[in-house]
Amino acid sequence: MKKILFTIALFVSIQAMAFCQGSSPVLENAVSKIQSTITDHIIEKAYLHFDRPYSFYVAGDVVYFKAYVTMGELHEPSRISGILHVDLIGKSDALLQSKTIQLTNGIGWGDFSLPDTLQKGSYRIRAYTNWMRNGDHAYYFDQHISVSSINNVDRIAADVKLSAQPIIEFFPEGGNLVSDIHSKVAFKAIGTDGLGINVKGVILDNENKEVAKIASTHLGMGVFDFIPEEGKKYKAKVTYNDGSQSTVNLPGAESKGVTLAVNSDDPAKISIEIKANRAYFKENLNKELNLLVYWGGSVKKISTRLDNAILGLDLPTGTLRTGVLQVTLFAQTGEPLNERLAFVQNEDLLNLSLKTDKPSFAKRESITLNFNAKNKEGTPVNGSFSVSVIDESKILVDENAGNSILTHLLLTTDLKGYVEKPNYYFANITKDTRADLDVLMLTHGYRRFVWKQLLNDSSPAAAATYKPERTIDITGKVKNKAGAPIVNAQVTMLPNSGGPVKTSATDATGSFKFADLTFETGERFVFKTQSSSGKKAAIITFDPPTPGAAIDAENAIDAKYNSNADILASLQNSQKTGAITASNDSRVYLKGDKVVSPKRNDNYRSSNLGGAGHADQVIHGDDIADAPTLVTALNGIARGVDFANGVPYLKTSQITTSGGGMTEPMLIIIDGTKGARNDGIDAIAPRAVETVEILKGNNAAIYGLEGGAGAIVITTRQGSSTRAIVSKEMAPGVYSLTPNGFYKAKEFYSPRYDVKLPATKLPDTRTTIFWKPDVVTGADGSVAFNFFNADGAGTYRVEIEGIDSKGNLGRLVYKYKVE
Repeated sequence: MKKILFTIALFVSIQAMAFCQGSSPVLENAVSKIQSTITDHIIEKAYLHFDRPYSFYVAGDVVYFKAYVTMGELHEPSRISGILHVDLIGKSDALLQSKTIQLTNGIGWGDFSLPDTLQKGSYRIRAYTNWMRNGDHAYYFDQHISVSSINNVDRIAADVKLSAQPIIEFFPEGGNLVSDIHSKVAFKAIGTDGLGINVKGVILDNENKEVAKIASTHLGMGVFDFIPEEGKKYKAKVTYNDGSQSTVNLPGAESKGVTLAVNSDDPAKISIEIKANRAYFKENLNKELNLLVYWGGSVKKISTRLDNAILGLDLPTGTLRTGVLQVTLFAQTGEPLNERLAFVQNEDLLNLSLKTDKPSFAKRESITLNFNAKNKEGTPVNGSFSVSVIDESKILVDENAGNSILTHLLLTTDLKGYVEKPNYYFANITKDTRADLDVLMLTHGYRRFVWKQLLNDSSPAAAATYKPERTIDITGKVKNKAGAPIVNAQVTMLPNSGGPVKTSATDATGSFKFADLTFETGERFVFKTQSSSGKKAAIITFDPPTPGAAIDAENAIDAKYNSNADILASLQNSQKTGAITASNDSRVYLKGDKVVSPKRNDNYRSSNLGGAGHADQVIHGDDIADAPTLVTALNGIARGVDFANGVPYLKTSQITTSGGGMTEPMLIIIDGTKGARNDGIDAIAPRAVETVEILKGNNAAIYGLEGGAGAIVITTRQGSSTRAIVSKEMAPGVYSLTPNGFYKAKEFYSPRYDVKLPATKLPDTRTTIFWKPDVVTGADGSVAFNFFNADGAGTYRVEIEGIDSKGNLGRLVYKYKVE
């Protein structure tokens, strides 16, 4: 049969002989469904760029991050949300810290201070907007970090096998095998740890005749081709690199059908081929076939008739944006027959460059980097970027393994399933990486939509459950002493730090609302009210913050602890260090770039019956003030303590009774008063806490038998504290409130910038040499920034990531020498 091949210039030329840009009802319906999806369900994606390219830290480090939130199919900086929630998650999916980051045109930044009491193990950082909660949580940012610590109790889990033995799966191109048609089949072998494993073997028919050999080429993936014969079945007999073997059946071949093949070997075009076997061609001669090509919010419609058993066309890729492309073949009835994903890698990313005045520098020498950003046409762009500099001689960076702004926004969030070492496909693009990326497309499904679900859904678009958050609202109720709402009461809000005075009247339910506020966490407000009759309102109550998104189960593949964190800790500890006080008033000390709590004495405020200094562990309020709840703050930090429904239990608090063994909750002491054991501690806001003391054994014995299961002593802040209790009545009808606001990011601290200290005597053992999240290029696309090298000689690695106003992404890795 003769193959008819045409080239279609997108949106320009039409080939009338076989393919045309028609108005088939099938295509019009499909396009309508897509348009509804991308307009009624605009997606946001979140990505965090960290201060170092590897995901491991040491307890006491500061984790710095820059947030990029994009909207729609073109990844433009989001104008939907103004708030990003960023969480630090610990063992058993416990929320340890949460930050509210203000977004300006999709951009924001922040940090997490890892307490030096943090236990060794694997943690997660996730980021999401309220709007993202309406859709697939895969658009959340969710990344594991490994934290090394001397507090290594109960955090390092044994390696978990995700399967009893390696497995292999087969993926015919286009979705199905058809008898008597030459077909490509991809495969993926996965080890017991969930990662790709090398495999080799043979394909046998039901007469045990070899029809093909197979061998993986990258991370357990590979392809082979063969012609399935009518009436025959096939199996793979394979050997994995761990020596184990298995025999797996291939999907059965259809006796009557059509296949879809896509070839992206030539970066300049996508070649599409449709093949029908004899039985299908005879039955469907001259019937309509429809191709729909979807990429980046754009659709290409192509109609044809089955007048030849082999049909083909070429789509030039010059106008396509880098990203996943989906090709779907529809029957005349509108049924999706085949689907194939491909990845377009065009030269449309931002062109980023760095220049220095010399190739190498001395230790501690000041260095200036001149940065420039241009688009693919060579025009300077105004964009937002973040810069990280590390001493690569400490730990070598695996450029293939990491995540990046390119892999996250263009690849992994658009594919179903786990993508191993995603940066391999972007770090150094070659013919081999392009071929391996195509195999990845064959072995993963598209996440944005599934055709059968999309076409069968005739219901109108449902209203979004979660609305976009742009600013902060403070809401509450005004009631009289009997608990009845007071209507039309005027509530006045006075910011403690100055600013305009605002008023709000209560509605029929006694509710009030101050909307569209922007303020930082820690800012204090005073509220006062009078009823409509002029009498002071009896009670003002404030609504609690909206609960955050439920925490999804962690990805078991990424959850494994990375022992490189221990190497990093060893390097930090072996180098010369000396505690120096930071130049600001944050009460933080630095050892190199390690943040530790300042040394405490026994003069801290304590309501412990035994007095200050008689506790097994003391946790200070400054270290937990930003947590959403007290249990969240203490989970993973309070050593040897578990929490159930807010109630604390010592891990060793098993006691024996006549009925057997049972677990006794700890005694709770709040400001010297015994609390109900089963009421928990979450009624206390973390900002209200000055100290939390954990008492065990002899220290808890002062409370007699009641302290037998341990005691937790909570001392709240005095009224004069700058972080007063969240809500407090100051006078009748007058209340103070310190609500959750936007987190103010720490400045990256470089010892050389502190002019109060003699530079020649400063220990400088930073892991991250330089971090700057607020790099903005001007009209000429350029900006310069400078910093000081650390004490180490070797190779220094600069990583820059960012985005321009049109959603064009960029990433640059640059290295220089320090001698």
